[in-house]
Amino acid sequence: MTENIENREEFFKTFSISEDYFNSTGLKWDELMKIYKDYKELIPGLEKEAEHIVSKLIDCKSVHSVRRRVKKPSHLIEKIIRKGSKYAEKNISVENYKEIITDLIGIRVLHLFKDDWKDIHCEITNLWDTKETPQINIRRGDYNMMELENSIKEMGCEIIVRDHGYRSIHYLIGVPVTKKEEVLVEIQVRTVFEEAWSEIDHLMRYPYDIDNPLITEYLAIFNRIVGSADEMGTFIKKIKGQLSNEKKLGLNIRELDLKFK
Repeated sequence: MTENIENREEFFKTFSISEDYFNSTGLKWDELMKIYKDYKELIPGLEKEAEHIVSKLIDCKSVHSVRRRVKKPSHLIEKIIRKGSKYAEKNISVENYKEIITDLIGIRVLHLFKDDWKDIHCEITNLWDTKETPQINIRRGDYNMMELENSIKEMGCEIIVRDHGYRSIHYLIGVPVTKKEEVLVEIQVRTVFEEAWSEIDHLMRYPYDIDNPLITEYLAIFNRIVGSADEMGTFIKKIKGQLSNEKKLGLNIRELDLKFK
């Protein structure tokens, strides 16, 4: 994908954006060019900040792996245009885009077992001040809502129920890029199974939200399989813990028996 967007016609062709649609957004091309040039200069600093965040999270208890990406300049402009009037209404400009766009840096934290996220949550909230309430996105039917709310009531999270099956926990933090400015970083926490489904779902739908009934149906089936896989992982983890406790108990009883013989 080209990173040279000086040629407006070529850029629109690359991202399948029509002139009529762009004109309907109320955005100004000259202002987008200013954002583009300003953001390109930020990239080296953002790359360093992204690596720094990864280095803090990678050794966290329960973390399986951490991925990071810094948004490409052309993708930033494409996103602003796609969102159109949403950003036009906020008068997005080179002066304020860093306050408006929340994912210039994106961090993906993966874990193996469903309940591991609580350890990661504590690590994130201890390391950084969050800019908004962390959001737990769940698929309708995944949990008993009252049970889930009770289990996280001390953690200060908001539960978002998604009908289409998206599962992830979102955090928004800020990192400095200058003495006076910071950019927003989106941290997503999910299981490796949830990540697999999300990547395939994104590949099938992006960038035009393809709504093919057959694809949608099979993605929904895949999503349910992912939910079952996470439940199975949790069940196996519990069994292992029980077997380990029973083994320890058995050894302790044998030690006591030998001691008093």
